Amino acid sequence: MSNIRVTYTGFLSFFISIISAITGTVFTLILTRTLSQEEFGTWGLIGGTTQYVLIFSGIISYWSTRDVVRKIESGKTAIFGTFILSIFATIMYVIISYFIGSETKIDLNILYFSSILIPIIFFSGIITAINLGLKPHTISYGLLAQSISQILFAVIFVYYLQLGVSGIILTQIISQMLYVVILFKYSYQQIKNKFNLTYIKKWLKLFWIPLYPWLPNAVDATSISIFSIMTGSVIGLSFWTAAAVLSAIITQTGQISKAVYPKLLESNDTHYLRDNMSQLFFFNFMITAMIIVFAKPALYALNPVYVSAFFVVIILAINNFFATLTTTSIQNLTGIEKIDLDEKASVKRYLRSKLFYPHTLRLFHTLASTIILIVGFRFLLDSNFTEIELLIFWALTILITHVPISVYLLSKMIRTLHIKLDHKLIIQYFIITLLAFIPIFFLTENYLVYENNLQSFIPHILLFFGIGIFFYVFLAYSTDKKTRQLVTSIINEIKSRSL
Repeated sequence: MSNIRVTYTGFLSFFISIISAITGTVFTLILTRTLSQEEFGTWGLIGGTTQYVLIFSGIISYWSTRDVVRKIESGKTAIFGTFILSIFATIMYVIISYFIGSETKIDLNILYFSSILIPIIFFSGIITAINLGLKPHTISYGLLAQSISQILFAVIFVYYLQLGVSGIILTQIISQMLYVVILFKYSYQQIKNKFNLTYIKKWLKLFWIPLYPWLPNAVDATSISIFSIMTGSVIGLSFWTAAAVLSAIITQTGQISKAVYPKLLESNDTHYLRDNMSQLFFFNFMITAMIIVFAKPALYALNPVYVSAFFVVIILAINNFFATLTTTSIQNLTGIEKIDLDEKASVKRYLRSKLFYPHTLRLFHTLASTIILIVGFRFLLDSNFTEIELLIFWALTILITHVPISVYLLSKMIRTLHIKLDHKLIIQYFIITLLAFIPIFFLTENYLVYENNLQSFIPHILLFFGIGIFFYVFLAYSTDKKTRQLVTSIINEIKSRSL
């Protein structure tokens, strides 16, 4: 019997991801209320710099999920190979940090210290890939422990000990290690098999397949370096990081489809995809609307100084709505691709496969947006535009260049997998979103008092927040049979799991 349960895993992953997003926001609140803008901007720069070397982490983890689903015993080999790659990536990170640090006048010692994160992130990635193919719902357990411990150690290292960026790095090291230990427990049987050099040879031969999807991420990460170098400061990055953290919560809705990828690898059956996509839109609309409505209050809670970036949050929120659809579409397309089972498949066939061409579109998007940003930043800086205006231009560039790619990939996925979306239901969800959250927006604008005392301000935000969710779910539940079935299925899944 399959260990991959799409509905249960999707709901569990989504709800724990939302909890993690909330704890992540609390973590960010600790940082923004404790660190200076320079320190918070430095942390944002570190996050962007790691993307340059994390492209190598997928060389092995990309294949591990597919191997586990197909009962190929490559776990121990994957762990060993990842260890070697992490050493190479750490050396590369230190070199890159030297050049970026020299241009931005950031303390190089902080950047060098952050290199410890690289091998831990690599191990986190490979252990996640193995569990995704084995029992994807177990990833949520590690994520929950990581998110809670992150707050605990941030309070200790950042808030009480005042260690600044070094405290954030220590926090990430410990919480990531806890995540790895928990997932290692569930994947131990897949890791204790024999080392096989044949797998290493295969992965190295096909290294360009998993490396290619990471190229758009690496190109996108250059935007952070470009901004900090062209402006000569990391202050603007502190605003961008705060806006990005809030808007990134929307991408958690993609967890609803988390188990679809290994399920498609396991079987060609796609009968569950219509409902899964409806569920994705249901939560995607809800979370996106919440981020847009509460952009200003949330930034104020992080730190009043970041409130001026609320429009950046709104733009990035809309972009992340489409980013979720993009990620899900690519995931489902690659899930039905079987070319890697053919050991004699040519490079030409791989280039035409679903493992490759969707990422070419993403690469075009990131290259186009990066070029536009360089030209635009130069013009805007010469015209004495403010940093907030630069950030708005940055966010708009990403959104405008992304939407066509997202729409195309979604339509391609629907045609390829022969999915009939419930368009009527999706439109209904959109209308319900407007009916539920437009009144909440006007309520917050007119009745929410922006107090300096967080103990008074946050409960007020949560009250309006809860009212918005209640209106959305109530309207959907009372007007739509599918929503009532969705709520029932959630309850049934919880009951069946508890038995």
